[in-house]
Amino acid sequence: TTHYQGGARVTVLIVSTCAESLSEAELLAPLVRIIREAGKTVENIHLKNPIDVPVEVSHILLGGTALQDDKYLKENTGIKPLLEADVPLLAICSGMQLLAAVCGGEIIIQREIGMVQVKTVAENPLCSGKFEAFVLHRRAIEPGPQFEVLAQSKSCVQAIRNCELPHYGVLFHPEVRNEQVVRNFLAL
Repeated sequence: TTHYQGGARVTVLIVSTCAESLSEAELLAPLVRIIREAGKTVENIHLKNPIDVPVEVSHILLGGTALQDDKYLKENTGIKPLLEADVPLLAICSGMQLLAAVCGGEIIIQREIGMVQVKTVAENPLCSGKFEAFVLHRRAIEPGPQFEVLAQSKSCVQAIRNCELPHYGVLFHPEVRNEQVVRNFLAL
């Protein structure tokens, strides 16, 4: 487990699940911008590489992938060090799928593309009320007992929170729309 003694943690670790660099440009570059606008620095790594969370990391973002990209499904063992780090974690789209699967949930086939209406069903620091979100996925989750459902669309669980740890997941893409969700996470 990573614990940081003294000094301010100012780095956000972005962990890519993308197989293609073009997907990283589309899905991770906006996260980098949001993080830098929040006054933090960014470190990028890929899930397929060995992960050691640096002590200066304040938050971890486990990013999403393109619709046709399924390679992340074979890399789920790589997220264990992220779960053991003593910092808040936000898993987006495919990242949420991996988070749920590793923690006792299930990845299911459920396609959604485009804008959907999302309803918050439990009070949380990331989102509230009803809002429109951009989704792009072929899989969704059954969260499992370790997670509380925070928000959902008509057909999918859209946001979850670990019942014991500061780990969150969103199936929608807040970097495309709803950037405030990422800013709210960075304020944790």
